[in-house]
Amino acid sequence: MPGIIMDDANASGSRLGLNPSNRQNGITNSSTDNGVKGGDRGDSKDVSYDRDGGVFNSNNHDGVKSQRESTSGSASMRVPELPHITQGFFPYAQLVNRAVQQCWNDLVDVMNELAETQVPSQNLEPQSSLVNGKTAGNQSAENVHKKMRLLEFAQAKRAEFIKLLVLSQWGRRAAEVSKLIDIQNFIRTRHMAYSGALQRVGDMKRDLVQAQVANPDLKTAAEVLSKGKVAALPDLGYKPPKPLNAKKMLKTLQKINRAISTRLVLHDTVPSAFRTYHVHDGRVTFFVKGEFEIDLSIAEQNHSSQFFFIDLRFLYSPSSPIPKGRFFSELDLKINDILLQSSLTGCFNFVHNLVLTNQINILFRQALNLARGGWSDALHVELLHRTLIVQYWALKSGPRNWLEIGVKTGRHKSGSNNATIPGISHLDLRWMRDGKEVDHSRIQFNKEVLSMENILRSAIALHSSHLLQSAYSKLEEGHLYSSGTLALKVDMSDEEPGNCCLTVQLTKSRYLRVSVEPISGTITLSTSPTILIRQEVDRNGDKSPVEDIVTRVSRLRCIAAMEEVESHARMMGWDTVNPRSVKLDIRRTFPSNVLRFSLFSHPLWERNWIAAATSSMDGDHWWILQLKSAPSTSTRPAVGAGLPVLQSVQNVTEKLGQRQNRLDYASFANLEHSLAGLLALYANARYLEDLDCVHSFPQARNLQLEHGPRVPDLFIRFEPSRLPAGVQISCPTGLRKSRFLKETVCLSFQGIDSQTKRVIIVAHGQFTAPMRTVWALASNSDNSVAFQRKGRGFAMRFLVTAGNSMIGPLFDRLQRLECVLSILEALDRKNIRTRSMSLSRLDFTYGAQQDLHASIRIKGPESSQSLYDKGTVDLQPKTAPLRLQLEINFDQSNPHRRISHSLSSVLNDNGAVSGVNHMANLLTLTIPLLQALDRITCGASRDPPSKVFVTARDAKVYQIYYPHHRYRFLITVGQHRDRIAWILRDARTAQEKSNPGQLESKLRERIYNSQGEGWKGLGTGAVADVQKVGNLLSELDTCFTSSANDAGVKGPQTTTTQTGTDQREAANGQHAPTAESTKPVEVKSESKKDHDVIMID
Repeated sequence: MPGIIMDDANASGSRLGLNPSNRQNGITNSSTDNGVKGGDRGDSKDVSYDRDGGVFNSNNHDGVKSQRESTSGSASMRVPELPHITQGFFPYAQLVNRAVQQCWNDLVDVMNELAETQVPSQNLEPQSSLVNGKTAGNQSAENVHKKMRLLEFAQAKRAEFIKLLVLSQWGRRAAEVSKLIDIQNFIRTRHMAYSGALQRVGDMKRDLVQAQVANPDLKTAAEVLSKGKVAALPDLGYKPPKPLNAKKMLKTLQKINRAISTRLVLHDTVPSAFRTYHVHDGRVTFFVKGEFEIDLSIAEQNHSSQFFFIDLRFLYSPSSPIPKGRFFSELDLKINDILLQSSLTGCFNFVHNLVLTNQINILFRQALNLARGGWSDALHVELLHRTLIVQYWALKSGPRNWLEIGVKTGRHKSGSNNATIPGISHLDLRWMRDGKEVDHSRIQFNKEVLSMENILRSAIALHSSHLLQSAYSKLEEGHLYSSGTLALKVDMSDEEPGNCCLTVQLTKSRYLRVSVEPISGTITLSTSPTILIRQEVDRNGDKSPVEDIVTRVSRLRCIAAMEEVESHARMMGWDTVNPRSVKLDIRRTFPSNVLRFSLFSHPLWERNWIAAATSSMDGDHWWILQLKSAPSTSTRPAVGAGLPVLQSVQNVTEKLGQRQNRLDYASFANLEHSLAGLLALYANARYLEDLDCVHSFPQARNLQLEHGPRVPDLFIRFEPSRLPAGVQISCPTGLRKSRFLKETVCLSFQGIDSQTKRVIIVAHGQFTAPMRTVWALASNSDNSVAFQRKGRGFAMRFLVTAGNSMIGPLFDRLQRLECVLSILEALDRKNIRTRSMSLSRLDFTYGAQQDLHASIRIKGPESSQSLYDKGTVDLQPKTAPLRLQLEINFDQSNPHRRISHSLSSVLNDNGAVSGVNHMANLLTLTIPLLQALDRITCGASRDPPSKVFVTARDAKVYQIYYPHHRYRFLITVGQHRDRIAWILRDARTAQEKSNPGQLESKLRERIYNSQGEGWKGLGTGAVADVQKVGNLLSELDTCFTSSANDAGVKGPQTTTTQTGTDQREAANGQHAPTAESTKPVEVKSESKKDHDVIMID
């Protein structure tokens, strides 16, 4: 019945013209409210109706009587109240509120739609765009469309509100309409009651026909009782058959068998389904495999007579025998009638269809029992005609899955193997998986043993196998499983869904079992509980089951891998880095297939290097990331400003693949060990790339761990001439500029130092030519370089912090090594025997007897030393390369100790006469002189009058000073008659020579005007051979010692007067520098027990 719209005043259903009290529909009941139902008003007894439909209260109108009461004569009876219909009534205000709300919602949608439409801007000409003095506005298609859309919306809503206005006007008369509805309902009810009465009368009349009994035939009954016969009945002359004995009965049955056999073979058309039969006991039994067997027989030998039904048995289970009684009688009549009309073919069709229908009904009942039992809420069962539809996994979202069991005609050729007899209708199955029909040939559908549960379990097992096999195929696409690194196994079954599972190896120590719950279809994963809890939160019901399995397994595998990595990292003392503390774009840094990652920092690494472990279905990899501080760009930093930013990233385990062993404490410690070494080499490779003048192989982006894991070697092409000026180190002047080292230097990781916990990097290189003596000369105290005993190889050992570069110290050592080898070569050319060598010192012996020892120390510049300490290189352009400083040292017994500073200056000067060669020549030149000076200064006993002071101004100029006698001599190297000789001359001033004495005469007599072995006087001086200069100095010293002895016996005989200054100089063992001095004088005092000599250098 249609609803009624009532205004608020009449929404309760009261009619106009009634008493304005609490009565409703003519009911006086003060206890009822406006919401009372019509069924509750039927209890009122004080209501009467007039002929116009008015309602009056009998208590208030005692004088008024209805016309019906006067006719019936009963004053106590009252006409019942009309039932009041309130179904479908609702207030008009509610309709208005809903219309207003809907109008508002539609208006918001229209506004959003109009906002999405972009209107292009239009530049209007100020004069041409005026139409009747007004601008035409924006007439673009988008703007016109927006206006039309807004106008259509306004017109549609206007029409709706006009309808509401009409309804409001009509609703004011709703009470009258409600009364009319009540009257119409009353009339319909009476009409239905009248029609029902007529129907019941007719049914009764029809049923009474069967209750009629014919009148008894008393006349015929009296005749039968009296005479024993009825004369009126005709006599047909039939004789009763003779009773059959067993022999005749057997003979009769055999006769019937022959007749049936002959008839079936020669005359009757036997359908193909009845080709299997057995004739016995006077009947033929037709067998239809899996369906039924039926017994038929004949009543006449005529081949055209019909067969008669005897019995029917079903050949499938569960089934029950046909009950005897009415059902069997009706079945007998039906089959006999069909045999009469359609013979054997019609009989088969009827019984066959009966069996198929019964089988479907049996499966339907089984499905209903399953849906009410353990499969509750998981099955939807529906029977449409003779098609049974069973939907499984009903609560699962996504495409539906169901089975259809029905009768297949068999007219069309199909691939079904369920047909018992080809070309005949049969019970068949249709499988809809994920809304699409799929092959059902593997579903276990046994028609002889009907089991809906077995059919369902077989279909669900195949469905589960399909899901797991599809997930297996997708998971196998990952490199981890395609390469066999991790195991992946799927077990499938055609009958039992519980036997279907997917076994996934998450890591070397963790496994995951994926299965499908048979009843609900829920995908279950069994592994560590903590992993499952974290995973269930992220489940997405919109994905297909296969994608859901692959996604969940992938995430669980990555979670398990990361949990193992994080656990072992914490055990090894690593620190976890919060990704939010690093300004890192994960999508750009790592490949897109990475599902999980963790960042770590190592306490022994440089702080600007961190490690990252990533996990995906293609493998677990380790990365090293170089960070740098973010520059400050504004006074008000934005969110995330100041965080370290990524400078470089490198995958260090890509070459390993996934052949690493099970992750345990030992393997992770080995990985940590290898990562530290690779980080040290990677930092050097990155440094060389920034240097951009030294080639290396492999490049930094190709530097990765190899199988083992093993840290690869880094090869560097070392060319000193191509190094920046801030790194180049030039050797001292005079050394031959030859290359002793080959260009290729190999950097290899050799472990971690147990004491300093720093990485050991060994640089391997080779000499250009065999260096047989270098190995024997290498100093045992210098562990920074080692040489190959037989061959050309050498090695340098460095201790660096992981992440720090050692290229600066490496270049420093390599260049030092070339300088050392150059010095060694120069000494060998001078026949100076080297005893030991290192990068900072060479020890050698020289002299005729090789009894003099000396050493050359190699000192680097301060900037080079800082390179060694910090491992950084100054790449700014320099005016000149850095230079090594050489310093020669002698022991206390070596006479060359007097000129060590001079020789060091010779080694480091840039002049033409400098360098190691010139220093070696000076050593040979000055040995006789310095030995003679040692003899005269280190005599057994020298009295103060005979004291002598020797000053070495440089290696070629010496001053001999006798303070007591105030004599000063200068001995220098010079050429005499085209040969090098030592020249002795008087160094006194003219004033000092003005008072000659006895000593002067002795000097002229024994030195200036005399000659000896290897020396000869020159009148004012003397000249001596290099090797015989000692004879000259001995003769000179004899003159002064003999004069001092004479003075000690006879008293002092001096011809000169010493000034106070001279006396102080003599007393202090000093002398004033002469004009020939070229540099400040450094005084060194050497005190010995048996002499008193001051050596000035």
